[in-house]
Amino acid sequence: MNPRPPRVALALALVLLLGLLLSPSYLEACGVERWSVKTGTDADVGKINVNSSTANTIATMRSWTTPSPIPANNRVSPFETTVWVLSATLTQYKLEDDQDYHLILKDAGGLTMIAEIPDPACVGTGSPFAAGVSRARSAFDARFNATTSFQTANIPVQIKGVGMFDFQHGQTGVAPNGIELHAVLDIVFNPTTDFSIGVSPTSLSTVRGNASTATVSTSVSGGFNSSVALSASGLPSGASASFSPTSIGAPGSGSSTITLSSGTAAAGTYSITITGTGGGKTHSVVLSWTVTSGTVQQLILNPGFESGGTSWTATAGVITNSTSEAAHGGTWKAWLDGYGAAHTDTLFQQVTIPSTITTATLTFWLHIDTAETTTTTAFDTLKVQITNSSGTVLQTLATYSNLNHNSGFSQKSFNLSSFKGQTIRVLFTGIEGSIQQTSFVVDDFALNVQ
Repeated sequence: MNPRPPRVALALALVLLLGLLLSPSYLEACGVERWSVKTGTDADVGKINVNSSTANTIATMRSWTTPSPIPANNRVSPFETTVWVLSATLTQYKLEDDQDYHLILKDAGGLTMIAEIPDPACVGTGSPFAAGVSRARSAFDARFNATTSFQTANIPVQIKGVGMFDFQHGQTGVAPNGIELHAVLDIVFNPTTDFSIGVSPTSLSTVRGNASTATVSTSVSGGFNSSVALSASGLPSGASASFSPTSIGAPGSGSSTITLSSGTAAAGTYSITITGTGGGKTHSVVLSWTVTSGTVQQLILNPGFESGGTSWTATAGVITNSTSEAAHGGTWKAWLDGYGAAHTDTLFQQVTIPSTITTATLTFWLHIDTAETTTTTAFDTLKVQITNSSGTVLQTLATYSNLNHNSGFSQKSFNLSSFKGQTIRVLFTGIEGSIQQTSFVVDDFALNVQ
């Protein structure tokens, strides 16, 4: 038998090669657009700490402005340099041509955005995303079988991934600004929904007649999405407690300041139970509160401004008995800003805190009235600061704004014990923008030391 002619063999080889090229396994390919950013081989990937994550919401992420232009191999900070965690519902999923799993996430209000789990084989060598992508892909494969057609899931998930603005080309479920979680680094199905509560510090000491503050914090897990109302119990007779704010808004992660006013309470140590309630869950934390007796010295002179500007240094017109804004007590008060025009007012009193004291508590009453309607932007601010006698700022105690407006007065309290033995100024600086008015009214001060 004669051997096969060389041309016939070559033709057969070409046919076999063409069949290989056209086979489905060969046609599979990874993505192209911003692929280095999507898989963590871009020039800015070093800016991301994959071991740290920040909780967010679909609504917030959809509100971000799309960068113009969208960089091909760089990231827009902080949106694309942060690992975000979302609690949402996975509604649908499919396998894309670039081998990504395309996930559609929806929040309780019906807003959607996309998350993508790349094929681990498409994640470049050395990418810090590699381990997370493999973990997320395995978790997904253990529960679902993604195909090239959309399938319905409708299951609660907690999903972790890096933010990424994608180019718009009619993707199903896409956010209006093109933001996605890409790549997904972890996914938990049917996560436990709950919140936790804590307080810092865990113990307080207050001279009878004074007030002290602590910070109450809550955090959420799983798909928990509810406001958390706060309350306190275990208070001794003659004492009171207040929260600012009184509840922590949905999804339930945030902080509030509890003010414990000792009033006429008897000296002693009390266990104050702080309780958070929301989303069908209730959790508590205990704060140890010691009320002490002793001689209290009040250092602020003319604390209610009833002697006009005596002992205070203020911008013209700040200390007033005008009836346009009510005083907390009496008829005089300090009224900063409220012009509806660009304006800065200041108010301060200089005091010396004895070096022999053990406690020093500053309190005052604050009312904020504003014509601003925004719920997101602080156009007008009031800073409360401690300076030395030369005016150098030693500490900023608080910054209030039009966002903190209230219908009446609320009492504020700060621990100034760290300034014992020093001559300091208690300084208020009100800065108002040029459009709508915001009035900051302060009254009835006390700096009680013991």
